[in-house]
Amino acid sequence: MRHLCISNGRYLSCCPKDAAKGVNQHREGNTSSFESQHHFYNHLLQSCCNLKLLKQIHSSLIASGFIKKSTHLVARIILRYSTLGHPKCARSIFNGIITSTSNSFLWNTMLRAYANGSHCVEALSLYRNMQRECIAADNYTFPFVLKATASRSLVAEGKMVHGDAIRRGLESDMFVEAALVDMYAKCGETTDGHRVFDRMPDRDLVCWTVMISTYEQSERPEEALMLFQQMQGEEGLSADSVTAVSLASAVAQLGDLRKARSIHAHAIRNGFLEEDISVGNSIVAMYAKCGNVEEARLVFEQMKEKDGISWNSMLSGYVQNGRASEALSLFDQMQVSRMSKLTSVTALIMVSACAYLGSRHLGKKLHDFIISSGMQVETTLWNAILDMYAKLGDLETAVDMFNMSTPDQRNVSSWNVMISGYGMHGYGKDALTFFAQMQEEGFEPNHISFTSLLAACSHSGLVDEGRKCFQDMNKLNVKPEAKHYACMVDMLGRAGLLDEALDLIKKMPLEPSDEVWGALLLACKIHGNAELGGLAAQKLFHLHPEHTGYYVLMSNIYAASSKWQEVGMLRRDMKSRGLRKPAALSVIEFDAEVHGFHAADQTHPQCRQVHEKVQILVLEIKMAGYTPDRLCVLHDVEEEDKDLILTSHSEKLAVAFGIMRLEPQMPIYVTKNLRVCNDCHSAFKFISQVHQRKIVVRDANRFHHFQDGSCSCNDYW
Repeated sequence: MRHLCISNGRYLSCCPKDAAKGVNQHREGNTSSFESQHHFYNHLLQSCCNLKLLKQIHSSLIASGFIKKSTHLVARIILRYSTLGHPKCARSIFNGIITSTSNSFLWNTMLRAYANGSHCVEALSLYRNMQRECIAADNYTFPFVLKATASRSLVAEGKMVHGDAIRRGLESDMFVEAALVDMYAKCGETTDGHRVFDRMPDRDLVCWTVMISTYEQSERPEEALMLFQQMQGEEGLSADSVTAVSLASAVAQLGDLRKARSIHAHAIRNGFLEEDISVGNSIVAMYAKCGNVEEARLVFEQMKEKDGISWNSMLSGYVQNGRASEALSLFDQMQVSRMSKLTSVTALIMVSACAYLGSRHLGKKLHDFIISSGMQVETTLWNAILDMYAKLGDLETAVDMFNMSTPDQRNVSSWNVMISGYGMHGYGKDALTFFAQMQEEGFEPNHISFTSLLAACSHSGLVDEGRKCFQDMNKLNVKPEAKHYACMVDMLGRAGLLDEALDLIKKMPLEPSDEVWGALLLACKIHGNAELGGLAAQKLFHLHPEHTGYYVLMSNIYAASSKWQEVGMLRRDMKSRGLRKPAALSVIEFDAEVHGFHAADQTHPQCRQVHEKVQILVLEIKMAGYTPDRLCVLHDVEEEDKDLILTSHSEKLAVAFGIMRLEPQMPIYVTKNLRVCNDCHSAFKFISQVHQRKIVVRDANRFHHFQDGSCSCNDYW
């Protein structure tokens, strides 16, 4: 047990009972000098760790009358009460002492207690009282008040305090300047913060790091890195572990792998990875956001210590990069190792992974696990679970969960999730009804509400309703953003109103984004408009020259028009840029396992039987009236070869496997990473009728529920 030595030779332990005994003994021995008493109480307050003991020490100081002799000890008591979570007791002591002194030291102490405890309102009120009492603010006063305003991002109040500092002639004090930079940074006022920063004659590493962090948190990573270079070049300062965390986050926003490796090397050279776990966590997240999960995992495995953030960073990295299966595997490892308990953040990540995979079994298992863990399911996590069920094709469970919830469990995001869920399943009118109900219950729609609603109208062909929703945005004080215009272009384009869609783009008050031109390009693919598609593609190639999907879409438009020369030119361009078309992948669950099929798959253990089953299914549905859609074959090959290519599509293989292995009464759920083709869509309608099976296919855009020879999308997707 640690002990504290006191001047009269006795020892006082940190144990509360022994400490209390020491207080009483010291109270009885009144022969000590002022210095001895001061030394004794000072050490005692330093070691005090609970409220009961603090009150005993406080009582002893009052009884001995010593509290009136030492302002320093009064300050210590005020800070200790505040640290232990009792700011009212601290203020009571302050009020009892301050009437007999005009010492700014105690005012600053009380301000410090409020600022450190994030009691912004109380700190500002005390500061105003200080001014009324004509207590002169000094270079210690302003940093505490500015810290309080920064904690609540109260920039107006912060600027007022800045003005007071100028009037007091303390604006150039190094403590005040540093506090001003920090205040403006935390309030998001980057320009004002940098103006103060530029005027500072002496800037230490803390000030540089604050400015770098400000630009990083303002999503201005290039400026953050430029400032870092300036710090090294002009001041000769090297990044510490705190700076390294901000730099890693800035590089993550840029997605620059070369710079990421440079930051990693700097952290290794300076030993940051060994001494600060937050650096390791930030580097794991940085590599993941740069798309290199292998290096992220390597850093993760080499970390000597891991906390919950470490695991969450790696799990999130896998999910962000479309490797949800590896996230689930790592989650199992985390549970077995017992290195980190399940938190709501971890649960959010894993719910997202299950939604991405489209795994109903894993999603339900995870939901049960969250419930059995006794975790408090807050609204954010609850919304994510609703969203997961909707994305797993189980909209009924999502609706039931929502209907069983109480109004206080819901927020705007809850309603948005349900509107989006109805939309992705093709129930646009239900989405509109839900939107109206949301407003009736007093929830004000936000920009996400309108994005979900416009997408729902687009997927259901509700053009007139979509136009009205778009017009209503201004009435509800929601300013249309690029994503809302993208939804409108998508809605008009799918309906064949390509000229109206182009006209809307031309009238946009903001620069059209890749989402907007991408929506037009997809509409041109649906309706076979190569000329307008070429215009959209050129815009997209300029905005995102490395985006594979846009080249593939335009290539498909040319292929559908048999413009094979243009197809060849685009494919050569893709090859020269190192771009590759993403492979089609369709997955299906059986016996709690996920089975994946690529186009013309020969890797699945039952691939021969699956291909044979597809051939049988095609013969059966041909007898029912199915005709292969050879326009879906985007290669210049013979007609008979086109039929063979169509039968090897990944979604057909997955459905065939489902018919082979699942019980006849069970629905078949398939998830595909790309848009389902017209031929497969037609084939599944016939298969659902011939085999009396419900087939649910989730593609990159929406859900298709095939039953009794029809699809929930009404052939509109």
